[in-house]
Amino acid sequence: MRVISGKYKGRPLIAPPGRTVRPTTDKVKEAVFDLLMTEVEGSTVLDLFAGSGSLGIEALSRGAKEAVFVDKSRDSLDAVKENLRGIHAEVYAADYKTALSKLGAAGRKFDLIFLDPPYKEGLEAGILKTILDKDVLSAGGTIVLERSTDNDAYVLPDEFAVFDSRKYGTTTIDIIKKMTKAAVTGTFDPFTLGHKYLVEQALMRFDLVYIVFLINPDKEVRFDLKKRIRFAELSTREYGKRVKIRDYPGMAIDFCRRLGIRTIVRGYRNEKDLVYETEMAEFNKKNGGIETILIPAKDKEISSTLVKKDVQEGIDISGLVDPGVAEEIKGARIWKI
Repeated sequence: MRVISGKYKGRPLIAPPGRTVRPTTDKVKEAVFDLLMTEVEGSTVLDLFAGSGSLGIEALSRGAKEAVFVDKSRDSLDAVKENLRGIHAEVYAADYKTALSKLGAAGRKFDLIFLDPPYKEGLEAGILKTILDKDVLSAGGTIVLERSTDNDAYVLPDEFAVFDSRKYGTTTIDIIKKMTKAAVTGTFDPFTLGHKYLVEQALMRFDLVYIVFLINPDKEVRFDLKKRIRFAELSTREYGKRVKIRDYPGMAIDFCRRLGIRTIVRGYRNEKDLVYETEMAEFNKKNGGIETILIPAKDKEISSTLVKKDVQEGIDISGLVDPGVAEEIKGARIWKI
């Protein structure tokens, strides 16, 4: 284990003895800092479950202006202090709740907070809530959560969103930011320009938008899930990381509750659609506390049903779907409705 880049590049780092601490591998650490890009230079850093202090020291090496290291294990703190030899930083012996309470009371703010809690203790949601409650994350700040790839069920506070997430074997890195977020839900069979308009409208109101493919085994679809997701990716690629595409085998309110999403964006083309969507909005509010924004269609003629009909009849669909989607459908084998 070593410092990978910066002014301390190549500096060897020791790990605490025993198996209770799981040092971040050099491969994962390098991936983390690749994701952070320009966020490290000049930043204030909190390494909350410090372990060896590897992540915080890497940040200092790459230009962070100050770092605070926290751990409740004496062995970990001894390793941190040894690894910091000759490097100025603050080191505290405390559990995360005590540390965050004291730092918050002192008015401390951090641009980067590294979290690497024990994998099997289910602490993630509680830590994130405490960070929010104690107001220690600076405006525009970033939380880097290292977790087990198997543990993806932690509940995000409403104010946070996973801006990026990468898997590295049994380890997953979540990049978490304070962002407004909404979900655009549906079957999207296929994803049309009408659906894209809904996403655009949602992006005007929220920082991050989830396109959620709700899986209903009783509903017949013409395109399989993989292909439908592909069409959504082609249609929204210009929006980069502000759009996340997910599938969920359950109710929209359950998906939203899990990710701390408080708003669903839906569209309607006519009075019949509006009645149905209003009923669903009332259900979502009553049963999940989820608000719904209903947006009238920009082009009331565009629908997934029309796309499938035109494909079957050999009619040009370029005005109904993204050009990339049109090309892929045109190149595919024609199927019967």
